[in-house]
Amino acid sequence: MRSFRAGFFALLLLLAVAPAWAAEPVVIFGNHATPPKSWMENGTPRGILVDILHEIEARTGIAFDIRLMPWKRAYMLAQAGNGGLIGLSKTKERLTIFDYSGAMYYDEIRLVVLKGNEFPYKTVSDLKGKVVGVTRGASYGDDFDAAKGRVFTPSEDTGPLCRLRMLLVKRIQVALIGPGEASVRHTIENDTDLRKHRDEFSILPTPFNHDPNYIGFEKGMRMGDTLREIDKALADMWKDGTMQDIEARY
Repeated sequence: MRSFRAGFFALLLLLAVAPAWAAEPVVIFGNHATPPKSWMENGTPRGILVDILHEIEARTGIAFDIRLMPWKRAYMLAQAGNGGLIGLSKTKERLTIFDYSGAMYYDEIRLVVLKGNEFPYKTVSDLKGKVVGVTRGASYGDDFDAAKGRVFTPSEDTGPLCRLRMLLVKRIQVALIGPGEASVRHTIENDTDLRKHRDEFSILPTPFNHDPNYIGFEKGMRMGDTLREIDKALADMWKDGTMQDIEARY
C-alpha cells in the first residue's frame, strides 16, 4: 500500500510539473524595421505579424517570446536553432534548413525610385545594371537570389528608413520595400527629413513580387507538433476573416 501511495503521489507531482514545462515560451525572432509588418516601438514588438502571433497564442495556448532585431541577426539565430522566425520567404536553399508553417502573410514588395527616374518594370531583368537597395541578409525569392550580383548590384542596409535616405541622396537607384505602399508611406511620414521630400519619391505600379511569408523552425528543433497546432490556427484565421481584420488595423 505504501509503495502504491508513493507511486501515486509521484505521478501527481509529475502531472503538476508538466504544464509548466509545456508552457515554456517558444522564442520567435523577426525583423525590427518593416512597418506595418513588424517593428519595435518603445521597446515593444508591434505589427501585423506580431498581432497574428498573439492570436495564435489565444487559439492554441502556445506562448511566444517575440524578439525583433535586424533581419540578418534574426535569421542567423533562427538558422542556429535558437528559435523560430517570422517573415520568412521560401527558397530552395531555405527549404533544406527550415520546416515551414502555412502562409502567415502575403508581402507585396514594391519598387521605389526618385520621380523622373521611373522605368517600365515587368521582370527582374528590368533591373539590369541598377543598384538596388535591399535588407541585409534578405531573400525575396529564387528569382531575386539568381539575379542578385548578376543582373543588378545589391546595396544592403538595415531597413526601409536607411534605404529611402540612400535613394534620396542617389546612392542607390531603386529601393525594394515591403509590405506594400503602406510600408513606404509609414516610413516617410514617421521621419522628419523624409517627410520634407515625400513628393520626390515614386512607387512603380508593378510590384517586384507578392511574397508569401511563413513561420520557420530549423529542422533540428523538431517542431512538427507545434507547427501542426500553428497551421490549424492559421487556417482557421484565414477562413474566419481574422487575418483581414488584423491587416485592416494598419
